[in-house]
Amino acid sequence: MDAALTVACISGAVALGGGYLSYRSATQANKTADRKVDAEAYDRSVQFYEKVMSDADRQLDRMRTQIERLTEQFDKVSSQLASEQDTSFALRDQIRALRGQVGVLEMMVNDLRAQLSAQSGGTSGHHP
Repeated sequence: MDAALTVACISGAVALGGGYLSYRSATQANKTADRKVDAEAYDRSVQFYEKVMSDADRQLDRMRTQIERLTEQFDKVSSQLASEQDTSFALRDQIRALRGQVGVLEMMVNDLRAQLSAQSGGTSGHHP
């Protein structure tokens, strides 16, 4: 019976050892599975953030393009405004010159009227 007991003990020890190895193997498999799940989640997160960054880069490029267009339009409008201001100043100068000429012409007309009045008054008394 001693041999049977010894075999039973050895069998029990082998069973315990096998159970321990199975437990350890299962634990390592779970850790590996957890790491695999974590790695997959990390990869998905990286892909998501890369997509977000790519979309943000595209939007930034569009905004840069819009800013360039707006800057060009602003420059054109500023140039047109400067041109119109130059025209406005030139027209104001012409108006001032014309007012001065009108003033001179009005004085000439008044002088001519005065001369005509003086001639009319002086010759009206000397009719034959």
